[in-house]
Amino acid sequence: MEGKKSLRIDLDELCEAMENSSYENDYYLDLETGEILFLSEYMDDEETEKLRERIDDAPERYETIPKAEPHEGYEDMRDFIASVDNEHLVELLEVAINGKGAFRRFKDVLFGYPEEKERWFCFKDERMEQRALKWLDDIGVTLVEE
Repeated sequence: MEGKKSLRIDLDELCEAMENSSYENDYYLDLETGEILFLSEYMDDEETEKLRERIDDAPERYETIPKAEPHEGYEDMRDFIASVDNEHLVELLEVAINGKGAFRRFKDVLFGYPEEKERWFCFKDERMEQRALKWLDDIGVTLVEE
């Protein structure tokens, strides 16, 4: 790979795009401007069509932003639980993350522990930023801070 390309990218927006990507929604990084573009199956207007054509006409300019994987979120929950000091809360969280609906139950348990809930959101955001920065590095892009 040649030298890295430096781009001014909104890291929060990039993290949000990674978290919100789905089979219906796609996000793209413009490798010339650092802009994050959003396309959805549910959008069907002239502006969306122009955006699709723009991406199709210059695929080397646009990088599909990867979707956050559920297993990564699950690993984050397990790692967070390992950092909790309150043994009772640890037990509640370990039960919460078993089976379908783990993410919802995990957050529901934390709702009763405001300080830990806040710590969880900081922990999760930091992990997402690490993933976003690693992805940028993998595609040869260096983030320029605003």
